[in-house]
Amino acid sequence: MKDLLNTSDALDDLLVDEDVLANGRWVRPDPDRALRIRTKPLGDDYTDMQARLQRKAAQGFGGDTSRLPAALKRQINAKCLIKHALIDVENCVVRGQTLDFEGFCTLIQEPQGQKLLGLAFVAANMATESDADEMKEAEGN
Repeated sequence: MKDLLNTSDALDDLLVDEDVLANGRWVRPDPDRALRIRTKPLGDDYTDMQARLQRKAAQGFGGDTSRLPAALKRQINAKCLIKHALIDVENCVVRGQTLDFEGFCTLIQEPQGQKLLGLAFVAANMATESDADEMKEAEGN
């Protein structure tokens, strides 16, 4: 029998990078700022939690998730992002103070942190797109 471990038929390049899934990757969501966010790609856990929380919140709106106020959706999305994607931050300076990860997570859940939440989503989407690009490249080989 042919030893597949040493042939070009090996499929190792199609495997998902488990290190990125577990530990995330550092992303700079705004090239003009020093802020770096360590994030995992947005995956099934994020999507499942988001749907579950939106359905629960929509019970007060006749079960229609499209009727949820934008602020409530933003709160739900922030919770899901923190729980299933965000891991750490660097160079997060707000009002002259360097925020640690916990402080950053608290701030992005408040109305005044909406723009930072947007950057956190940019970072998570960049990580997601990087994974998708790596998968396309692997499929092309």
